[in-house]
Amino acid sequence: MTSLQIINPTNHARFECLKPVTFTGKVPTEMVTVELKADEKYPLGSGQVKADGSWSITYSGFTNIGGRKITAIGFDQGNQKKAETSIYINVVSATDGLDKIIQIAANSQIARYHWLDRGVAPKGYIKGMAVVYAKVYCQLKAGNPFAKEMAKANTGNSDKDALAHYAQKFRDLEMNNSVAGVDTLRHLFVLLIGLGMRESSGKYCEGRDRSASNTTAETAEAGLFQTSYNARSASPLLPQLFEQYLANSSGFIEIFKEGVTCPPQDWENYGEGKGKEFQRLSKACPAFAAEFAAIGLRNLRKHWGPINRLEAEIRPEADAMLQEVQKIVDQLNLCSLF
Repeated sequence: MTSLQIINPTNHARFECLKPVTFTGKVPTEMVTVELKADEKYPLGSGQVKADGSWSITYSGFTNIGGRKITAIGFDQGNQKKAETSIYINVVSATDGLDKIIQIAANSQIARYHWLDRGVAPKGYIKGMAVVYAKVYCQLKAGNPFAKEMAKANTGNSDKDALAHYAQKFRDLEMNNSVAGVDTLRHLFVLLIGLGMRESSGKYCEGRDRSASNTTAETAEAGLFQTSYNARSASPLLPQLFEQYLANSSGFIEIFKEGVTCPPQDWENYGEGKGKEFQRLSKACPAFAAEFAAIGLRNLRKHWGPINRLEAEIRPEADAMLQEVQKIVDQLNLCSLF
């Protein structure tokens, strides 16, 4: 039989249970249709072969957890089988893949580190930031514009870019941010982790600073990084990110909750309209707060006093933990979970 390829997903990829999966591949020109089967008997769908020999079939989602054999079968115009090929995939629960990342965070040195004037971070903070980093890391690999903005090279503009403002401290730790990409993204998250400890002691539900007078919808600060709605003017991407999370506000709050108690006043929001909604979302959706602050740090570093005063700590232990997160995401193909 002639060659038939399954290009994506790769062999032994992991997929979340009940989540749609798209299979793509290539076939020789004599084939006109491709059928997919799981475990050699369960049909997953069929698709027409395009003029360039490519094919694509989306399955609605696997219901059973465990290893599955996926077989692609190519047919010619007379519906004669011409070729077949197989790969193996692993279907996991959503928590199974995330647990691998959470375990790395829980066992890391940064989880035990005593932050200056803040002490040890809540367990959920380090775990949550590890999961958010994994998500954004996967987004960067996929070319996501939000992640690319976070991962751009040090701009050299110390008035706007926190990486430029912190350049000497990063140099002292041999963390190079001169090239756009994964290393710069990771180093930004190292700084972000330090900022969250400084601004809120790692409490996802932190309300506004009650010693300050900023109580309007535009200026009231909220969440892990004490960000306010008026920061959105720093980049056209920030309002887009806000709207995206409003539509789908899954933000790993169950992870960030561990070890945190939220008094009723922390849940108070001020003003009206979208500014008030921004405060609510910043606390209810920690992943949004982290991504919004990450883009903000690259464009409006003066929004955060601890950044201006170089008080947010850059810890090599955080960098080491995030490197381990990258490795497990790549080894187990965990990007399919996000």
